[in-house]
Amino acid sequence: MKKKAVFITNIPSPYRVDFFSYMQKNFPEYEFHIIFSGAGMENRKWSVEMEEIEHYHFLKSKTIIIRKRFDDRYVFIPVGVEKTLNEIAPDVVFAMEYNPTILRAVHWCRKKKIPFISWTDGTLNSEKNIGKVQRLSRSYIIKRAAAFIASSTASREAQIAYGADEKKCFISYLTVDIQKYLYEKPQKTTQNEGLQLLYVGSLIQRKGLDLLLPALAKTPQNIRLWIVGEGQEKDLLQKQCTELKISDRVEFLGYQEGEPLQKLYRTADAFVLPTREDCFGLVLLEAMCASLPIISSKYADGARDLVSDGENGYIIDPEDVDGFAEAIEKAAAGDMTSVMGEKSYEKAHEFSFEQVSKGCIAALSYVLSQK
Repeated sequence: MKKKAVFITNIPSPYRVDFFSYMQKNFPEYEFHIIFSGAGMENRKWSVEMEEIEHYHFLKSKTIIIRKRFDDRYVFIPVGVEKTLNEIAPDVVFAMEYNPTILRAVHWCRKKKIPFISWTDGTLNSEKNIGKVQRLSRSYIIKRAAAFIASSTASREAQIAYGADEKKCFISYLTVDIQKYLYEKPQKTTQNEGLQLLYVGSLIQRKGLDLLLPALAKTPQNIRLWIVGEGQEKDLLQKQCTELKISDRVEFLGYQEGEPLQKLYRTADAFVLPTREDCFGLVLLEAMCASLPIISSKYADGARDLVSDGENGYIIDPEDVDGFAEAIEKAAAGDMTSVMGEKSYEKAHEFSFEQVSKGCIAALSYVLSQK
């Protein structure tokens, strides 16, 4: 008889839905269900192919939006968590993050004596400003979990800092369906054509584009930037470009996804993420799949797992304008763009669903063996 396992997460995102689909299709010995706290967020314009998965459930929930310039925060207050879990009757629950839905699911697991696995993308850096109640919720969940899954090395460190037993910690990297993005870029036939930088993400203060623009202004005129995304900082960023006299070198391309976005990855020469805070930075992996060298902020916590400094890119302090500019110029120098791009392409394969699912299955097998 199949063992039932439930993933509980906030909303359907393309990368999570693709991963859930892979798990359902490739591990038929388990019956995987997915519970979503909500249908979406207004600051996420993703197109999600829900037909790719089965056994999914949407909870009725009230959404509280906390508006901030740094980034909006969404809190889902769910209805029917316990009812849905009773109907599924799982053997194990994957409790993703520490929100109100998860707290209620953990309470249900304790009442029913069902083990749960605490899974997080969060890091000590991305959670450095959380409040007392949020810290208490983490402590409550961590102390009661049967095992742990971290989405990165930094996430694992956070779990251990919150009290997780490191012997029960497994890593299943946050990832995308790399097959959608893999592109082995041909070598450039001519040199000194300049560098086409690409940024993909929201135009909000947290993403640090206001730190990138002054660094770009210090680089040669033939280094240009495409900015892909929308957000409340757009007007301020365009004004900053004018003040820095780089408007002719920066192009705002709006929100892109699917084939148009993949084409931009394949056409660009290097990728840049100047973020002030990101618990992972999946766009780094998407760019690596397209054979791009990476210039990443040290505050993108996934960069530690994705970027080998000096090999497939550079990890920089985005507030160090001169150091940032130097990294951009180094990526543009000679054949470094092609050499680093090849390294990125090779390393991206380590983040295939086949590879990252191993940590998930290892945690599940461990928990079931303890029952």
